[in-house]
Amino acid sequence: MPDTENLMDTGAPTTEIGLDELWTEIRSLGLESYIKDLDTDGYTVIPPEIANPDNLCQRLLDVCLSIAETRSGVRPDLLNGKSLNTNSVVGDTLKGILLEDPVFEEALMNPALLAISTYLCGYDLVLSSLNFQAKSSSELKFKLHTDTRLPSPLPTRALLCKCIYALTDFNQDNGSTVFVPGSQRWARNPVGDEKEFGEQTGQHAIPTVAPAGSLIIFHGNTWHGAYNRKVSGLRASLHLLMQRSMLRCTEDFYDRVSEEMLERNSARFAILTQQAIIPPYIDHDDQVAKITRALKYTSTFEQESGIALSSKR
Repeated sequence: MPDTENLMDTGAPTTEIGLDELWTEIRSLGLESYIKDLDTDGYTVIPPEIANPDNLCQRLLDVCLSIAETRSGVRPDLLNGKSLNTNSVVGDTLKGILLEDPVFEEALMNPALLAISTYLCGYDLVLSSLNFQAKSSSELKFKLHTDTRLPSPLPTRALLCKCIYALTDFNQDNGSTVFVPGSQRWARNPVGDEKEFGEQTGQHAIPTVAPAGSLIIFHGNTWHGAYNRKVSGLRASLHLLMQRSMLRCTEDFYDRVSEEMLERNSARFAILTQQAIIPPYIDHDDQVAKITRALKYTSTFEQESGIALSSKR
């Protein structure tokens, strides 16, 4: 296990509940070197042999293309297609898809994704949003920014992290994500010319090189953006925003996840899909009912995992 002093410098969860259990899982999955990359650079790229069990990413891609076809009437053409939203730096986006196919449950419950996002944000981690992006060629770069989206200075400990499944190859010509290594330590947002990157600027931003099937995970404070895609076709990716439960979520999964979905997954799935969050209430009786509901899911997770969350809720 890395020494506590160094972890404190990177905002890693040195005092999180369940840290011993988490490190056991990290070692069993062979993720130690990726944790080191994350601590040093603020991001890591997990290769397909770890991140892509049972050809997960190809199955994700097939389902996402089918959903896009159902919604728009046109199936995206990965080799020759153009984004319908050519003025966007991220291209076309499919939102609200978690509940549409069990393959997205697999993406969320991927052991490597959970271990590293838990390392950053703790066991009370929840899914804030899950969406598919299809990005075509354009002249638009995505300027450097952070995903924490709070005024500077930012909290050093991660409040959130982003997990990106590369469903097609990521590289500079394909319009890959770029990172400024170590920028998570600065605990602030880029300003002015700092948002620019490329050969004409002094900003040291590294384009991600990741074959299809890889999983990219980064600290919410890490400065990142994306190159414009220079070749024909589409760059496809699935994005999961993971965050501490105290933050307001982008998508609302509370009381929308079916019992069938909950039963076919471990108890942690309920925690991840916001079932143990206590939403706003309108009176005393409503408050009691919502707290009782949340504690039901928390207790089930604690019994199954042996990790106590009650003190955090």
